[in-house]
Amino acid sequence: MASLTKNLTNLTPNIRKAVVSWDKAARIQRNEEIFKNPDSVVHRLPEHYKQRYWENILADREPVHYRIPTTRFAWDSMKQIELEVEDNPIVGIHPPEADQGLWGGERIVKGWIESAPYTKKKVLPRYWVPKLFFPTLKSVVLYSEILDKYIKVTVTERAMRLIDNHFGLDYYILQTNELNLDSKFANNLKREMLLILAEQSYYPEDEEKHDYIKEKYAEFVIPAEEAEWIGLDLNEAARKQQDIEDSTQPIPLKYRLEQQLVRRLVDGTDEISKELENPETPVKSESQFGEKMLGKYLNPIGQKLRNATR
Repeated sequence: MASLTKNLTNLTPNIRKAVVSWDKAARIQRNEEIFKNPDSVVHRLPEHYKQRYWENILADREPVHYRIPTTRFAWDSMKQIELEVEDNPIVGIHPPEADQGLWGGERIVKGWIESAPYTKKKVLPRYWVPKLFFPTLKSVVLYSEILDKYIKVTVTERAMRLIDNHFGLDYYILQTNELNLDSKFANNLKREMLLILAEQSYYPEDEEKHDYIKEKYAEFVIPAEEAEWIGLDLNEAARKQQDIEDSTQPIPLKYRLEQQLVRRLVDGTDEISKELENPETPVKSESQFGEKMLGKYLNPIGQKLRNATR
């Protein structure tokens, strides 16, 4: 029978071994393969988005379904041996319904439960039985003072505790990074809040409330060009960049040549216009045909003729 955590006794102080969890290693490997392609659209994304994106990739997800070990070695009282404690994060299953609400980082966890000792088994006795652990969901109405509207959303108990700890929905959304929000709905809400703060379009008819919101959330104000990229995953950002590039019409070649000609005429460096203005003194230009095509054959002969005439 496997040892349980309750059988372990800490032996060392708070000294942990630096490791890279398997979920972070998978994220790094997957994105490294994408960014290796030099022709990919991800290289044309804004620098602030790429920097923020890689910060989330290299960050550690906040532990939700497990506790981070505080020691490196522990004593197993059942097996009477010393064990090295491993840091194995429980990531869980992220269903599509989690992107439509605020789950506070909770997911569906696949685990095991200890079977009853006196239950009769039909085939073989099993000490551990597989089980899926689902979070408890409920529908609530939350208020955002930045957006000035009520939002009906599906939440978990942990999400409600986090909102209370941050003293409101707005602070919880703005102070939590995209990795720990773990929801497209929350990331879209964060992008909308940041855009409104950047444009200062909140409470246009109430000056006192407008000044109050401006002072209260001044630390979260960023440029609108940067705020519109917050919360987008890599596919959404690449699609947005491609739409921007497709909406920009290319300048035809004849217009570019026309602009170059006008620029040379204004600067007075166009040789053809000088020749037309002064036909008596045409501009002399040496031909480069002999130099490029027959230079290695004609240059020695020309040099001999020039020496003979001197």
